[in-house]
Amino acid sequence: MQSDMHLSDQEVFKNIEAIQGLLKQQSLDGIYISSSDPYLNEYVPMSNCHRYYFSGFTGSTADLLILPKGRVKLYVDGRYHEQADNEVDHSIVEVVKVAHGSSNMKTLLEDIVEQGLKAVALEGDRVDLGKLARFQEVCEPIVFTQEEVASLLTKPSLKKLPVVQELSQADAGKTVKEKIEEVCPSKDNGFFVSALDSVSWLSNCRGYHLPNSSAFLGRALVTNSKLYLFVETGIEVGFISKEIEVIVCNYLDLNSRLETLQDELNLKKVHYDHKQLNITDFTLLQNVFGEKNIESKADGIIKFQSIKTEGELKSIRESFKKADQAIYKTIKWVKESVSNKNEISELDIYNKTSESYKGQGAIEQSFNTISGVGPNGSIIHYGDPKKDVLVKKDDMILVDSGGYFSSGFATDTTRTFMASTDEGSAKHKEIYTLVLKGVLNLQNAVFKEGTTGAALDMLARQPLYQAGYDFAHGTGHGVGVHVHEGGVRISPASNIPMKEGQVVSIEPGIYIPGFGGVRIENIATVIKHPTHEGFLSFECLVYIGFEPLLINFELLNSQEKIWLQDYEAICKTRDTSFL
Repeated sequence: MQSDMHLSDQEVFKNIEAIQGLLKQQSLDGIYISSSDPYLNEYVPMSNCHRYYFSGFTGSTADLLILPKGRVKLYVDGRYHEQADNEVDHSIVEVVKVAHGSSNMKTLLEDIVEQGLKAVALEGDRVDLGKLARFQEVCEPIVFTQEEVASLLTKPSLKKLPVVQELSQADAGKTVKEKIEEVCPSKDNGFFVSALDSVSWLSNCRGYHLPNSSAFLGRALVTNSKLYLFVETGIEVGFISKEIEVIVCNYLDLNSRLETLQDELNLKKVHYDHKQLNITDFTLLQNVFGEKNIESKADGIIKFQSIKTEGELKSIRESFKKADQAIYKTIKWVKESVSNKNEISELDIYNKTSESYKGQGAIEQSFNTISGVGPNGSIIHYGDPKKDVLVKKDDMILVDSGGYFSSGFATDTTRTFMASTDEGSAKHKEIYTLVLKGVLNLQNAVFKEGTTGAALDMLARQPLYQAGYDFAHGTGHGVGVHVHEGGVRISPASNIPMKEGQVVSIEPGIYIPGFGGVRIENIATVIKHPTHEGFLSFECLVYIGFEPLLINFELLNSQEKIWLQDYEAICKTRDTSFL
């Protein structure tokens, strides 16, 4: 992702020196630095991402292990292998390239065991309980407060945040009352919610407090009849719910306020999601409610949140229609500019995409647009579009983008296309058509209720496997208030069953370093099959025509040609086809 600040290699080195001095002073074997903020949010501004201060790496996800001396170890998955190599100073940062099928944490923990590290520090406000448990299996974690590391860093001053606003009921789907009664059916129980997208979903509010997010900074305690929102000083909540009592509290008073509430409510059980709760807040809950009265509930409220109502789906469909137009107009602009011999750069495409989204009414991008021209298309999460990379007429371009419109639900779509009216090379066509086959096969799948994401993943990969290709990321992720939402996933490791109402991406790819990359991404919602009882299928939410200049029709079988024809026919009715 693009950084909201920039550190020189020398500044990164000084930060590393400072924290290594702290480790030596406290006789610690190392410290783990996550990519998270205190809300465990996915897209964290670099100014609040401690991992960035000690590595210089701007990708959205990575893990860092710092020892008392020597290079720090930056663990990155396949999406970031090239980007990390390009961004860090290798004299002070060792890039550990985690293989597909493993994970950053697994590899990092194995290194801790191999090196015999015992006392390893963790930032209590930036590490979730699930990770704490994994560290406890291999070492003796020392939990820092939020001051030990932060005091070593010079951070920019924060800007005033927008007012938190309530969604219209049409955009929200269910009412707050309906949601909290679903989440907390018992009057004796409560649920402490710390995931930002879940707090926003539950309260039917949006704040746009972080880049690439419609959520607001806050935590919540929900009971069967009330919703308590805990926000930081200076955050204004500009709504009054008419259908249920919503109490806004200052986060600084969280401990005392919860103690008062427990005296009033006498809750017998308070649930939380251990994957979405940091160590500091967990300790607070223990102190207030007692260890026996708090309990982790698998998937938190994601299992409710990920099943979209028809009202939510209506809002999401409208958002994707606008996003389709933004992407289609951007691609047309690129083709017309290059065909007319106008000089445009990779950065110009990035900026034009943002402009096109705004033209369709987008309030914010749901992530920083990936704009990869030529060989840069092979960098899976390419986050540094350059003004000196000029577009040539025979370039293949990958653009991955998304936005937020009035409903505050994210969109996310990827298209790969030729820069002008020139056809792609035989190699371009081969890899594009194989990826297209994967999309068509999965997008048109019919599967039984209860089928897992792992079973569906193979449908997208099989055409690639047959030609000797693969990709180092999952095939699909959930989409909701955040562009990456839990509750549904299509990947070799997903045992999550597919359910009606889920919204998920379909995005296989092929990436060849030095040559280029292809990714095609549509978003679909899971629906009941219209005729086969007990079966499910997909309703596509994205309708932007595929690139005819990159399709080798001889590689498509007869069924795939019919699927392609049907899809393009709908695109033509929406004026988003390139045929």
